[in-house]
Amino acid sequence: MVDCDPLDSTRQPPPILWTLGLLHGELRRLHGLALHDYLVLGALAEAGGRPVPVARLTAFLQESGHRMSALLKSLQAAGLIERDRRDGDRRTVEVTLTDAGRARFTDAEKTARAVLGRRLVRGRVATRRSPAPG
Repeated sequence: MVDCDPLDSTRQPPPILWTLGLLHGELRRLHGLALHDYLVLGALAEAGGRPVPVARLTAFLQESGHRMSALLKSLQAAGLIERDRRDGDRRTVEVTLTDAGRARFTDAEKTARAVLGRRLVRGRVATRRSPAPG
């Protein structure tokens, strides 16, 4: 937990917190994705088109089942994922990335790499006052 108010204008937030906040903001602004959405789409993209059980996504993000269900519902409503019950085991719900989801993730990944690339300097997180690497 942060021992100071990150919104206190007299103090600078920790560099990692600031970087994640910037990334979240850019993903929202440019792609309509929250950081959690980006992580879910990325996990699905890594699966290479294979269905991923919801339980695996829940473990990856260390979220509650209720929170994961809400995240997935939102992504499904946006047409970025599909949820289906596994053939042969109707208790298991699996998620796959749609073509629109893959395209959105590909664009968001470019943004994430750019933001993180500007903020990371030789394996360390840059502070806001540090110039971006040229």
